[in-house]
Amino acid sequence: MVRRLVLICLSTVGLWMLQIVGSQAGTIVVDLSVEQGPMNHRANGYLVSIEPTEPPTSLIAPLKPTSFRGNAGYIFNNYDRLAQVGVTEFQLTLGLVFHHLALQIFDINQIGLDGNYTPWLAHVDRVIDQVLARRLHVLWDIYNEPDLAALPLNDNARLKEGWRLAYRRIKERIPAAQIVGPSVSRYRLLKPFLEWSQSQDVFPDVVAYHEYGDPGGVLGYVDDLRSYLRAQGLARPISVNEILGQESWTIAGYTAGVIAAYERADILSAMRACWPDPQDMSRSSVENTCDNPTLDGLLYVDRRSKRPGWHIYQTYADMRGVRVSTMTDSPTLHALAALEQPSGTLRLLLGKYQDSSTEETRVVIRNSHGRVWSASNEIPHLCAERIPDVGSAPLEKPVVTIDQSLPVSEHEISFLLPEFYHSDAYRIVLGPSTSCPEHR
Repeated sequence: MVRRLVLICLSTVGLWMLQIVGSQAGTIVVDLSVEQGPMNHRANGYLVSIEPTEPPTSLIAPLKPTSFRGNAGYIFNNYDRLAQVGVTEFQLTLGLVFHHLALQIFDINQIGLDGNYTPWLAHVDRVIDQVLARRLHVLWDIYNEPDLAALPLNDNARLKEGWRLAYRRIKERIPAAQIVGPSVSRYRLLKPFLEWSQSQDVFPDVVAYHEYGDPGGVLGYVDDLRSYLRAQGLARPISVNEILGQESWTIAGYTAGVIAAYERADILSAMRACWPDPQDMSRSSVENTCDNPTLDGLLYVDRRSKRPGWHIYQTYADMRGVRVSTMTDSPTLHALAALEQPSGTLRLLLGKYQDSSTEETRVVIRNSHGRVWSASNEIPHLCAERIPDVGSAPLEKPVVTIDQSLPVSEHEISFLLPEFYHSDAYRIVLGPSTSCPEHR
């Protein structure tokens, strides 16, 4: 009889667990006892979309950018300004698939024509001269998306020779230089070039590629690359120096999910890509956010109004302290959490992407006792703000949905997030505050 009761209980527990796993309600579990290293803001990088005076510094500084990538003209024009707001990693791109003299862009399709590599090396030398004269600290990104050349990199002997010559010239003139590359447009194009570069002893110091897919696939690519490098006996930092795809870059929940994934990946850097802006018809065709000072489209076409992405990056910038464990029960639900000591403030960045569930989303914070701020006879305050997916439209500020003190049990805190829809994002602060900020 006892054995039968035990079996019934086990079956009931098993059914209950299956119901939780299969639930479409959406549950985010934050475990404060599992620390995963410091918040490094690896995904807080930007690409070219800035000018020496635009946008205003007041719209850049709150995002606390950590990295920036651009051709020589963009780097030289904006280096000092960006360094002042916190950028420490500058990737300088030497060659693209078009020519622009004023911005010092060399068309890689012209490299080695008729066996002549002199113009390419002259370009490399000119840029080196300027970097040395100004005593700038840059990483040397030799090519941008060389797989999109008239003849793609992996089949192009001239481009490979151009890489070899530029690599050796840079190392000859700046022995401590760090070479980035090959910055191909998709991860699947990376390994053939790496094999060639290793055979020629011109392997990049920072392995870089672009990837724009679902945030759920981010860690798979990074883990695969790390395994490949280990198998070759190599240790290299990884930079995904363009992220967020053309079809999805304006989506709030997608943006939050991608940032969360790359911060968890613990790579050197990840930089926001720029794309045609669906709202900007100031030219005869749709303007590209690469060509305007909108921080890769985080700002609206008026160059002042904030889009949902701006608020997401600002939330990310504010996350300090240690990253703690997060788990979700759905591949369409993404989370990042940071615990700041000694204040005991917990900050969360959440995002949904292609989530069709109509149920409310539950947040469970485990092992909170002694970690989240509390004092005698007082309890922490919860501020939850929804960042709705309004597409490419502006969003003045997030929408406060919870602004209240929250009882803390011995082991966990639990609450429901209202109106967390298909592709929205959320930012949450749990700590000693007494109310939500009135304005950001």
